[in-house]
Amino acid sequence: MASVLILIILEFFMVLFLALGYLIRFRGRIDFVAGYREGRVIDAKGLERVVGNSLLVLGILAAVTLSLVIIFPENEVILFLIFAGVVVPVTGILSVLGSRRYLKK
Repeated sequence: MASVLILIILEFFMVLFLALGYLIRFRGRIDFVAGYREGRVIDAKGLERVVGNSLLVLGILAAVTLSLVIIFPENEVILFLIFAGVVVPVTGILSVLGSRRYLKK
């Protein structure tokens, strides 16, 4: 059986990323973006789209990882480490790089 702690952490990440992604992307809550200052942004809608979509992708990937942990409990630690150590940082870096074009130079 999969470790309950890993399941809880993945479920928490899934809900957190999906909720924040939805609020930023579809409800326009750009103020949830870390470091957001109104005067520094050229296109707030574009920034909402990039950051919101990145968080939604992370939430979906957390759900996929959660499903894989349930299906393959013998590989739970490896799957969790791939998600937390590779997927989240890579998606975060891509999000930062993608959002730079919406900031003033």
